[in-house]
Amino acid sequence: MKNALKFVAVLFLVTASMMAGDLTITMTGKGKYNDGLQTHYWSSKYMRINHPGSKHDTLVDYVNGVNYTIDHDKKLVQKISWDDLETAVEGMANQFKDLPPQVLAMMPGGGGGDVVVEDEGKEVVAGRKCRKWRITMGKTVMETSNDASLRPPVPAASYTRFLRLKNLMGAMGPAAISMKKLGEEFSKIQGMALKTRSVMPMVGEFSSEATEVKEGPIPEAVFELPTGYKMEDQGAKMAKSFKK
Repeated sequence: MKNALKFVAVLFLVTASMMAGDLTITMTGKGKYNDGLQTHYWSSKYMRINHPGSKHDTLVDYVNGVNYTIDHDKKLVQKISWDDLETAVEGMANQFKDLPPQVLAMMPGGGGGDVVVEDEGKEVVAGRKCRKWRITMGKTVMETSNDASLRPPVPAASYTRFLRLKNLMGAMGPAAISMKKLGEEFSKIQGMALKTRSVMPMVGEFSSEATEVKEGPIPEAVFELPTGYKMEDQGAKMAKSFKK
């Protein structure tokens, strides 16, 4: 379930764009699940994040609608299809309806209140000019510095699917509705995030900053799943548990 929630959270950082070229971004991260060097690969078919420190990589297949988490220590690949993710989100929505307000308030974005968006001026990240934004709602704070000249090459059909997931989040109680509002504000921010910082209840603080940006074709081999690893359909398990 944790992987599913992390994936939905990532959707908030993806904005609609014209078809753009491949991007390779080297970043450094700080935080419990985000520490160390990372390499982000973006193409029109895939998005992959390699994290050598944790030995956990993430791969999103836009064509087939599948999210993969790769555990190199355990030699394990866990997959979640977007169909199963939608089933899980709908199931969570039904469960959240019965949670007491004090529990919902403790969840990310659950503090309620209006979304406040602040333009904090310009800064240079990895040698590129960025516009810095700060978005807050209750105790949730998200800061992002975006290069408006960079566009992730996310296919239009995939982005439409992302929007559907965001809309499903809206049925998950006050906490999820707040997160949906945050996502709507992020969707208005143009360009690629090269520096981010987030503070969220129950999750903590984590950040990332680009050190190098390369534009140009990425070999298909970069997006291949490792051979000899066990494949686990985590999405099917989640969907089945919510159907009970």
